[in-house]
Amino acid sequence: MSVLGIVAEYDPFHNGHLHHLRSSISSVSPSVVLTVISGPFRQRGTPSLLSPFSRAECAMAAGADAVFALPVLWTLRDAEHYALGAVSLLSSLGATHIAFGAETADLQLLQKTADLLESPPPLLQKSLHSALEAGIGYPAALAGAAHICVPEAGTLLRHPNNILAVCYLRAIRRLSLPLIPIMIPRIGEYISDCIVPEAPSASSVSEALRRGDWTNALAALPPFSRRIVQSDFLSGSVPDHKKLDVLLLEKLHSMSPDKAANLPDCAEGLDKALLKYAARSSSRDELISCLTTRRYASARISRLCAHALLDITKKDISEARLPDRALLLAMKKNLPLTGSWKNGSIQVLTAAKWLKSADPADLAAWRIWSLCCGKTDAWAFEKKLITNC
Repeated sequence: MSVLGIVAEYDPFHNGHLHHLRSSISSVSPSVVLTVISGPFRQRGTPSLLSPFSRAECAMAAGADAVFALPVLWTLRDAEHYALGAVSLLSSLGATHIAFGAETADLQLLQKTADLLESPPPLLQKSLHSALEAGIGYPAALAGAAHICVPEAGTLLRHPNNILAVCYLRAIRRLSLPLIPIMIPRIGEYISDCIVPEAPSASSVSEALRRGDWTNALAALPPFSRRIVQSDFLSGSVPDHKKLDVLLLEKLHSMSPDKAANLPDCAEGLDKALLKYAARSSSRDELISCLTTRRYASARISRLCAHALLDITKKDISEARLPDRALLLAMKKNLPLTGSWKNGSIQVLTAAKWLKSADPADLAAWRIWSLCCGKTDAWAFEKKLITNC
């Protein structure tokens, strides 16, 4: 049977997500739709606005058959490794197809770019090295180096959804997976500070909700997502960034230089700057602003802060295995199981069983997310597996 896999965050689930999910289902006509979402922390290093269970409920209402959480050691990574962990997990769960969005509606060019980056010619490697030495950040340096080799590839890599799409294709090639890629053209323009109801960015909707701009934010959500978002806000089930500020700055104020130097992706000198500016900053946003430079993008600094908060080390990242267990958040009743579930090649666990053997970083992520909501450590797991959608 055909099994469609989708990687997403759905934080919150908006009209653009609905278009992508329904278009993907229409393109494949799958027997089963599996979705892998980020857990309590997003790929860019911030706590999710809504709990993974709330986002899973939205995915189910939109047409997913089962929803799983990606482990935090693969969520809090650059696009290349985030995609690697998510694609590996989907394949292990039995996916035969993977659908993703992109600004460039040319799967052949996306694949050509992925092949270029997976088998980089000497010219690309030399250009990338020179750009990095000149202090250019990695994403821009890579796009510039690719442009020298294949001009249209360099242009393509300057758009966020294209980058992720290329990373999914790279993961498929690197892991030699039989996944069939399905590209869904992104509708509208990605403008983070402007809400376009038909095709908004999740960050713009999230920020609008936080500042109380409910009219514009809710207009960008389908009815089922609107209901869940309103319920979570009214019940106080969203994280307070002021609590996050306190937890992060306290952690950094007490962190030793050796521990800071052992944070993942913490280049020489960045560890010292992190502790220096943590002592002078009154919030997470202020700290990130102080450390963001041409070389170090804000997303990288944000992930660095999340690593510090969750006690994730370079060793944790380097030794992280591709996901061999899956935290199941939601599943429709009478769902036909894929072969990988039946033969035990991957463990599919509900929260109660997952808690007993979860990675320390995952437990820390769920605990801190709950604390930022003003709840107890175990509160995030009080919501049971969603099966009634």
